[in-house]
Amino acid sequence: MTTESTKPAEARIRARDRALFLLNNITTFVAFAAVAGVGIFGTVSALTIPGVSASSSSGATASAATSTSSDSSSSSSSTSGLSSSSGSVSSSSSSGVAVSGGS
Repeated sequence: MTTESTKPAEARIRARDRALFLLNNITTFVAFAAVAGVGIFGTVSALTIPGVSASSSSGATASAATSTSSDSSSSSSSTSGLSSSSGSVSSSSSSGVAVSGGS
């Protein structure tokens, strides 16, 4: 093998190495951009979806008021305007039913 025939091979090897280096850099950039995009999208979604924020729910305290009549039960209310239910919960021994494909 002469040095003249190895020069084109070395040029192809260098070109391949540069292309792989560029591809690795692009892949790394895309991966970091995807993670950042998910973080930004999650933050924007969390800020724009309506609901109870952590600061308003942690400051809510329940105060109980008991009625003086004997036939009334105690009721509790919180600063958010929600009150407790006085309904009863029952259970049954029948088997469950699975439903799929609703429209």
